[in-house]
Formats: sequence, structure tokens, C-alpha cells
Amino acid sequence: MSIIERVAELLTPAAARPDRDQAAPRDESDLPGVDVVERAVGESPHRTEPSEPRGAAPQADAGRPSPQFRSRAAVRPAVTTKVLRIDPERLHQQGLILPEDKRTPTAEAFRRVKRQILLNLEHSKPDTRPNLVMVTSALPGEGKSFCAVNLALSLAAEMDHTVLLVDGDVARPSLPQMLGVEADKGLMDVLLDREVHLSDALFRTDIGKLMLLPAGTVQRQATEMLSSGAMRGLLKELSEQDANRVIIFDSPPIMAASEASVLAGQMGQVVVVVEAGKTTEMALKAALGRIESSNVVGLLLNKGERASLLDGYGEYGYDAT
Repeated sequence: MSIIERVAELLTPAAARPDRDQAAPRDESDLPGVDVVERAVGESPHRTEPSEPRGAAPQADAGRPSPQFRSRAAVRPAVTTKVLRIDPERLHQQGLILPEDKRTPTAEAFRRVKRQILLNLEHSKPDTRPNLVMVTSALPGEGKSFCAVNLALSLAAEMDHTVLLVDGDVARPSLPQMLGVEADKGLMDVLLDREVHLSDALFRTDIGKLMLLPAGTVQRQATEMLSSGAMRGLLKELSEQDANRVIIFDSPPIMAASEASVLAGQMGQVVVVVEAGKTTEMALKAALGRIESSNVVGLLLNKGERASLLDGYGEYGYDAT
């Protein structure tokens, strides 16, 4: 039985479940179950299919000539002293976790997810850049940003690793709003402007080992910028600067924006969020077809029903395959 068939067995018709917002409710008893379903190594040649244009905010570079992407032949160390204060109550209200939280179903679920990520990191070849991890979904609204932030927050509690959370959904960035912070520069500005260095766009947070790289100024040519030599140089810099740092990219949905396929081809690991009861087998097959050249692809089942496991630790909410 293929990976698609196993995931399809877990999915029920969309009509059987009402649509829910991406952020989880405050009541822990209603929090979605999350788990790694399976991982597979992609070996087929990269294929990128055209995607439908998506709506976006007014473009910041409208009317300007095509940008000359900056060269990253010489960069200064990515060190920043800027610190963002994150409100724990805001995270809690959205169902997001904190590294110092007590044992909860959501925290335990993402511990399992990150263990697989770190296992891949340990056993993958260094030249595959396994510390570059992209979190995406087939379609909008399946909870990929919720999962990306929670995965980063869980990794921030690790003893031997640090984490950098990158808002790679450059047309519709959402991470600053979720975290309750403001940032004027980010990834797009680093790629476009020679005067903006990585250290100008990076932010430390008051959550332990978590750093943030916002999306930055919305650009009309985002796909071209993400596939440029400047982006390849930036990813090399991020990947090699600290071997113990995991870089989590919150990506656009695969079927909604061409940027997702471009990012996936440059990542060491790709996590595809699958919403139980909503994501169809057809959509999942089409999405995986666009990122089939990626090194490691894992499927993460989100918003699944939790079974009660009376093992002394409470309800965990994992869907076995």
C-alpha cells in the first residue's frame, strides 16, 4: 500500500466535519491531534507545475523595474541584538505551546514530530542540508502555520539545538500576527537590497533559543527571488553557520502559490500538513507531485480525533498508521 493510500485511509469526507480556524481553541480537550504519518525519500526529477495566481496585498514594488538581486559573495556574520517580546497569553489563546509548558496533548504531539525531524537531521548526509525544514500544506486553511510555529516552539526547548523560524509565506505572511510582534524588514528585503544584511532582519525572542526571520516587504517577483542565486547563498549561509540550528520555513500552500515548489526544491526536509476530514486524496497527490524531488517528505495529520489512552499521562491524540 502506497503512502498516499495510507494517508487517504485516515481522511473522511469534508462534509463530515465543519471548517475550523487555523488557531486551536483554548480548551486543551478540543485541541487537534497532530502526528507524523510517514516519511519517504523523493528520487524523481524536480517538476514544477504552474499554479493559479493568488490574491495578495498591494505590492510594495509596483511600478518599479525588475530588481537586481543582491550578491551574497561577501556577508557579515548574522548576529543581532534585537529582541522581540512575545506574550505567552497570546500564544496560549491560539493553542500554541511554550517550551516551559506543562505536559499537554499538543506539546506531546509536537515532541513526537520534532523527534522525527531531529532523527532525520542526525542520519542524513550533510550535503542535503537536513536542518532546512519546510512546513507546508496542499491547500490554504489546513493549519500549516499553526504547525510550523508549534514545531519551532517545541524545538526551542531542546538542550542541544537552537531554532530559526522563517516566514516563507512571502505573499501572505502571518507569523508576526500570530506571535504578536512587529517587524519592518525580513527575508525579501535581504534578497533585494544590498544594504540590508541578514543581521538587520533577524530577531531574537525572549523564548529561549528561538529566533525569527520575518517575510519582509511583499514583492511582485517573489518566486523569482526565492529561486535566485541570492536565495541559494542565503540558505547556504543559514544552513552552515550553525550545525546545531534547525531552520523552520513556514511556506505557502503548494497548490496556491508557485513559491512553495521553489522553496521545497531547496529544503532538506519537507513536512506536508494534512487536515483530517478536509484534505482530499486528489489534492494531496497533486501537491506531492509538485515537490517530488525533495529529499525527505513527511506527512503530518492535523486536527484528527484523539483516542483516550489510559497510560497515566492523559490523552495524546495520535492517529496510528
